[in-house]
Amino acid sequence: MTVSQPVKLAGIFVTLLVIYFLLRGMFAPAPEAIIETPESRFTVIAEIIEPQSWRAEISVRGHTEAERKVIVRAQTPGVIAETPAILGEKLKEGDLICRIATDARAAQLAEARAAMAKARLDYNAAVKLNQEGFRSNTGVAAAKAALDLSAANAERAGLELEKTKISAPFDGIFDRRFVETGDYVGIGDPCGTIIQQSPFLVIGAVSEKEIAKISKGDHGVARLATGETIEGIIRFVGAAADPSTRTFKVELEIPNPDGALRDGVTAQFTIHTTERAAHLIPRSSLALSEDGAIGVRTLTSGDVVEFSPVHLLGEGVAGVWVDGLSGAVKLIIRGQEYVKPGQTVDVDAPETTTAGAGL
Repeated sequence: MTVSQPVKLAGIFVTLLVIYFLLRGMFAPAPEAIIETPESRFTVIAEIIEPQSWRAEISVRGHTEAERKVIVRAQTPGVIAETPAILGEKLKEGDLICRIATDARAAQLAEARAAMAKARLDYNAAVKLNQEGFRSNTGVAAAKAALDLSAANAERAGLELEKTKISAPFDGIFDRRFVETGDYVGIGDPCGTIIQQSPFLVIGAVSEKEIAKISKGDHGVARLATGETIEGIIRFVGAAADPSTRTFKVELEIPNPDGALRDGVTAQFTIHTTERAAHLIPRSSLALSEDGAIGVRTLTSGDVVEFSPVHLLGEGVAGVWVDGLSGAVKLIIRGQEYVKPGQTVDVDAPETTTAGAGL
């Protein structure tokens, strides 16, 4: 079969075109590798944040309370003979508050002492006769038993007489009288109340969220409803929560040498916790890790992003206080939501050493 001239020309053209592309592919230069340049990196703003001294301030509502407040009670029955203590008077330990009529108690004591004296004479005589061979050892033992019994009776009578005097158990203020002269009291009936002046306590309740921040020895300042402002030291932190309120008891000990404080006054006190190092950072710099942990994104010396978990301590006017960071850190304060750990970034702002700058 004869091929026409146009078909021959078309075949030659296609063949030359194929040869051209084959030769171009064989001898063309290799493509350039794609290299990351500074211009292709993401830019963030970072500040160097230095640690600072931080104290938590925990506000607690409470009331004043005497360290010791005792209702002094009768230990023997009888009629009140006198009440020499004056309400509001400062008493010393052992001062008389109430006195019960002695009645026959003095006579009973005298009788017991006389019986003890006779028993002692009998015992001494028995010992002498025993030494001379006129009294057995059993007789001496019987005389000794009689002497011991009479001594016990005399001591009992003396204690019964002493119980007629109801005295102050410690130095304090006589705050309340329950009886008057002529009243009859039984065992356990109240005579009066005495309050120790110093130290005084301010007692309050702290929530579960705040209790871990408080330690014995922390400083506290209380403002009373009566207008006084007083300072003291935390002396007790509860170890178990109140089952009904889930709060923990704390006691602020206040010196009260002049006796100016009163028991039961409403108080608002602030506890300044132990000083520690912490970082003050912008609220906006907080971020969440992939597993939901709270933290911040910081930069290493090579401007590589890393995630640093933190624990929130408290809030301030300029930001939030956190711990968990070590020393001075380069904190990303703008653009942290667009970068990931391990990524190298550029820092747009100049690095200046600050303490919570840019907040």
